[in-house]
Amino acid sequence: NAEMSLRILVGCEYSGTVRRAFAARGHDAWSCDLLPAVDRSNKHFIGDVRNYLHLGWDLLMVAHPPCTRLCNSGVRWLKEPPTRLTAEHYSAAEIAAYRNMD
Repeated sequence: NAEMSLRILVGCEYSGTVRRAFAARGHDAWSCDLLPAVDRSNKHFIGDVRNYLHLGWDLLMVAHPPCTRLCNSGVRWLKEPPTRLTAEHYSAAEIAAYRNMD
């Protein structure tokens, strides 16, 4: 059987790693995140992934958001933003987002 090409949406991904892996296998792969794609791909939506679910995808692969919002290792950040916001550890977009947390 020939491999079937699928339209795939990878949510919560701005690195493009998973999107490129699917594309390398011949699929029409797109990513979506609140941040722009690191690789500046034109196959990336910027915004809430829920706004793009209706576009007729064959497969939806939702990756995880940053671990500071997902697992116990990040629980300490849920109450207040990190106090040590340096470019060494965070991107400019992350620093701005953390400063606006309530």
